[in-house]
Amino acid sequence: MYSALLALLLLLFFAVAFSIQNSEPIILNFFAWTIQGSRALMLLSALALGVGLTVLAALPIYIKKIRLIAKQQKTIATLEQSVAQFTNPPSNT
Repeated sequence: MYSALLALLLLLFFAVAFSIQNSEPIILNFFAWTIQGSRALMLLSALALGVGLTVLAALPIYIKKIRLIAKQQKTIATLEQSVAQFTNPPSNT
């Protein structure tokens, strides 16, 4: 618990230090858009956009793996039922 709190405080410290050292206003031109903001805000926005695009690109593979695992779990359950029927056959009395 304390290590997570320490890591969070350390991350917060570095985020504040980064923001203070990169507070100059800059202008970003992208096609017809012009955006003005602090350098720290622009860099963190670019980082967040990159992370978001990476997650979006990995999503189909993640979904495919989840479906494969679900299919394999169903197969395992079916095989376990078959094994249980052979090891414990129903008694006809």
